[in-house]
Amino acid sequence: MVRIHFSAMCVGCTFLGMASLATIVGLWTVQLLPSTGTPAEPWNEHRLPDTLVPDYYNITLWPRLQPNIHGLFVFTGNSSLVFKCLRETDLILIHANKLNLTSTDGYVAKLFALGISVAPSIQKTWMQETTQYLVIQLKGKLKAGELYELYTEFVGELADDLAGFYRSEYEENGEKKIVATSQMHPTHARKTFPCFDEPAMRAVFYITLIHDRGTVALSNGMEIADTVLDGQPVTVTTFEPTKNMSSYLLALVVSDYTNVTSANDTLIRIWARKKAIEDGHGDYALNITGPILKFFENYYSVPYPLSKSDQIALPDFYFGAMENWGLVTYRETNLLYDPVISSNANKERTATIIAHELAHMWFGNLVTLKWWNEVWLNEGFASYVSYLGADFAEPSWNVKDLIILKDVHRAFAVDALASSHPLSSKEEDIIKPEQITEQFDTVSYSKGASVLRMLSDFLTEPVFVQGLNTYLTTFAYQNTVGEDLWNHLQTAVDKTGTVLPLSVKEIMDRWVLQMGFPVVIINTTTGQVSQMHFLLDPETTLERLSPFKQLETNGTGSVIPVINRAQIVDDAFNLARAKIIPVTLALKTTKYLSKERDYMPWQSALNNLDYFYLMFTQTEVYEFLQNYTRKQVTPLFEHFKTITEDWSHVPTGHTDQYNQVNAIRFACSTGVDECQNLTTSWYRQWMDQTNHNPIHPNLRSTVYCSAIASGGGDEWDFGWLMFKNAIGIEADKLMSALACAKDTKLLERYLGYTLDASMIRKQDASSVIVYIASNPDGQTLAWDFVRRNWVYMFTEYGVGSFNFASLISGITKTFSTESELEQVRIFYTYTVNTVTL
Repeated sequence: MVRIHFSAMCVGCTFLGMASLATIVGLWTVQLLPSTGTPAEPWNEHRLPDTLVPDYYNITLWPRLQPNIHGLFVFTGNSSLVFKCLRETDLILIHANKLNLTSTDGYVAKLFALGISVAPSIQKTWMQETTQYLVIQLKGKLKAGELYELYTEFVGELADDLAGFYRSEYEENGEKKIVATSQMHPTHARKTFPCFDEPAMRAVFYITLIHDRGTVALSNGMEIADTVLDGQPVTVTTFEPTKNMSSYLLALVVSDYTNVTSANDTLIRIWARKKAIEDGHGDYALNITGPILKFFENYYSVPYPLSKSDQIALPDFYFGAMENWGLVTYRETNLLYDPVISSNANKERTATIIAHELAHMWFGNLVTLKWWNEVWLNEGFASYVSYLGADFAEPSWNVKDLIILKDVHRAFAVDALASSHPLSSKEEDIIKPEQITEQFDTVSYSKGASVLRMLSDFLTEPVFVQGLNTYLTTFAYQNTVGEDLWNHLQTAVDKTGTVLPLSVKEIMDRWVLQMGFPVVIINTTTGQVSQMHFLLDPETTLERLSPFKQLETNGTGSVIPVINRAQIVDDAFNLARAKIIPVTLALKTTKYLSKERDYMPWQSALNNLDYFYLMFTQTEVYEFLQNYTRKQVTPLFEHFKTITEDWSHVPTGHTDQYNQVNAIRFACSTGVDECQNLTTSWYRQWMDQTNHNPIHPNLRSTVYCSAIASGGGDEWDFGWLMFKNAIGIEADKLMSALACAKDTKLLERYLGYTLDASMIRKQDASSVIVYIASNPDGQTLAWDFVRRNWVYMFTEYGVGSFNFASLISGITKTFSTESELEQVRIFYTYTVNTVTL
């Protein structure tokens, strides 16, 4: 779902000063949810007992794309679950959440025996809301080894909460359109039909969708029949059965979308709004999906196991993408590419996210981890190999190097905090849905990717992929634990004669079972080498101790490569924040930047200078910081002016295009007059001719922000109008740029829009608030707004559609005083004591 060179893991990390606040928000979220107390009965436990396992489901669902007489969108359905009894029991626990189950003869389920025995009668059924179970008590016992069938009928709300089977809306040619779509991951299948909703409870799913004529139904399997329901203006679509898979990988979509198709060895279809497909916005995804699938087939040495690969772009989607097996769902901005308005960064994101999701078709779907305590292995692996897949599709980008900036440095930033956590948790510590959701964080994605890159590097890629192949073929259609992968990699090490100082498991346990990473200290006088746990705040008292014992060293060259130049800058700043070296020494590493033209060192420096801006924006240091940054970035600005012939085109190199954006962004934000005049002029040209945008797609986010910041109400109102008429990537760029305004009245108006889903989509509300908080003129406004509206946001939007952890950490990332810390404490106390659900 849409997310190392060993020496890089031994030193340094980037900025993330107040990220520990995410931990506080996690506590808030947990405490705002109902407490179950000490479990006394099986239905009060959050884990299923080991008495029953599913065999297959036969599910029929009918989503209504028009509201009923009560103004609600609903779906109706029925499910027949065939399961096997492993141990005698008189209790059936099956997950069900927010479903209105139909009662027959006083019970909400029917039970049948499929073998020679007779099914026991039902004694009692009820919904256990705290643990999200349908509880069925029986008058007799189910017999071990026998198959049984459980039948239920139900009604659910097709809500706009982005979870389970839900509703997405958009406008096309002035007409409101409804899409019924799904997000089962990680624990929302139970909101669609009663099921054993744990990843180890694999089953085959037979799906039938009833839908309005003129709409298209999609699921994991290929459509095999369309029939008409007598007396109803609907179509009944049945699908080929799925492979044996986890419930969280199920996908359902009903829409009036169309597609572009490529049929070679595997049928590939890209689905989106009709106009997006007509305008060619799905073509890039179609063109790279086939090569990426072929790359992973060769990489894993395992054929793609399905008959088709559908990918669909959705207007409302909580995550960036989701790896449903055979029907991958995406936010529109992550799948669709428009060469007219999309930047090279948008194109790269589409390629890497597609590669990430397709990597899961094998690692995660074909072989699935037993439980959510090892999420990092699934998501970290897909994040790592996404760079390999994207590099195969776009070899000229040299995208593999960018893992340093996008994941390694990001992992350092979080893992250097006392609030970090090990990659793997104890299984018994991750049991509730909210605890499961918390596992999908930077540590799991970015540190996971970084550690696996390191592993592949010291094993060598041929040994690494040999172990992967035997792992995937041995455990196909099964569930595993992380140690299974280490064992197969160890077998590959042994077979190839690879020499390691310790076993794969012993090496990896040091990175997986303890948080943090070491800083290595070399005394150049005595030659003594030592290490210690690196923390940004060395005075922090750790609850989890991390004894680092392994040292690895790499050789050095006479010329510093670009990756190492970026790493030196990053290491220096983080060593300074940890008070190991003086801040002045870290700043000295940026003095050479006036002569630097490569992207990675510049981006590394700017990431770290961003932390200084966060801390000093409201102080007298700010002016000195602006002057220094302006002095360093002006030669870069002039460089790109020259090589683009006075901004008449963009550079040809992929990362050069990125650095051109850096040059303009920081030249304008630090007050280079020529830059501000340039962006204002481009924006004004667009205002004068709305049908012709002269700003190159790469530069639009930066130019929009600069022009709105230096403009007034007219510039903001024009940006808002363009935002409301835009979709996908262009809408995202305008949405962030509108937060750059200096006028507090405009910012207050924009904050108010986040409470109205007709103005700002629920999935985007927290992002808009954080954008505004990142503006020095909007930080206090955003903090006051969230405190004032917290109860409403939590109860109205809920944890499914609103990212509260990123919201609070984003708003408070500039906090650095005791007074501000006290505000957070007061807010926390108020929230816990007054909000209940």
